[in-house]
Amino acid sequence: MNKIISVILPVYNAGDYLTQSVNSVLNQDIDDYEFVICDDASTDSGLVYLRRIAEKYPSKVKVLANESNLGLFKTLNKLILNSTSTLIHLWSQDDLMKPNCLRNCIEFHTQHPNVSMSYHNLDYIDADNNIIPFQKLDGTPTIVSTRQYALTSSKWGCMAGNIANVTLNRKYLNEVGLFNEAMVVSGDFDLWTRLATISDIGRNTANLIYLRSHLGQLSKSYKTIALRIKEDIPIHKRIIDLLHNHEKKVALRFWKWKILPSYFNDLLFLYYKKEFAEYRILLNLLKKESNIYLLSTKWIVIRVARFVKMDLFIYKNILDS
Repeated sequence: MNKIISVILPVYNAGDYLTQSVNSVLNQDIDDYEFVICDDASTDSGLVYLRRIAEKYPSKVKVLANESNLGLFKTLNKLILNSTSTLIHLWSQDDLMKPNCLRNCIEFHTQHPNVSMSYHNLDYIDADNNIIPFQKLDGTPTIVSTRQYALTSSKWGCMAGNIANVTLNRKYLNEVGLFNEAMVVSGDFDLWTRLATISDIGRNTANLIYLRSHLGQLSKSYKTIALRIKEDIPIHKRIIDLLHNHEKKVALRFWKWKILPSYFNDLLFLYYKKEFAEYRILLNLLKKESNIYLLSTKWIVIRVARFVKMDLFIYKNILDS
């Protein structure tokens, strides 16, 4: 008999964090879940540890192993296809689940059975498990329509932000397809957008995981900045095209005054870090989207506004008017 929810975990050279991450899943306060893990041809001893866990919990844990490194999204797709539950909670090798995480996710989807996916709130920890104070005001409603998703994401970017706080509904996943395996960095943003296009998504306000911040993460690598932006640009344009009339005009203003200047900031960061190959790639990308001198002027305006703490005023009262 299939479990109510599957937890799927891609693993690649997780190091010391893997044991903590796996144990946090095994220590959930419910038993009705399966835990499917796939090692993506790691060069450390993680697979040996995972196979021991599978032997210890044969009815709960399944371990797969790629013969060669396939990358994140191909491995996630393999995990999805080897899981059996209607609900699929994505997981990360760095992070920690709170004991009530899966129970809360099941309850949320039971209350809202027609959302294609949900994402829940989280707390942040550092490399040593110390909590990082963070407060973010978020007025996103519990049920996010296609229009609301487009309005929010066109201005502020990927709503979920991570994979480790996301639960997918297989019914809708079967309709839109799996992660785009041609993508390296932004496959999650792409999938969330496809799911939001066909159905509401859910925002669960419970803080259910500890998201770890450390320097070894792919999202923090200088080498992926230009690639992330290259993959993000067509997603942003698809999101803007979901809007109409005045709302589309507002989204285009945010594109020109917020999103593109943020990319220009990444460009300057790459130059500062002397990542000149990545810098040139991103520079050519931005030249296709805007006059680089006008873009630099907009960046200066926004930076000055941020320095005098007026940037949010500009976003909310000028761009969003």
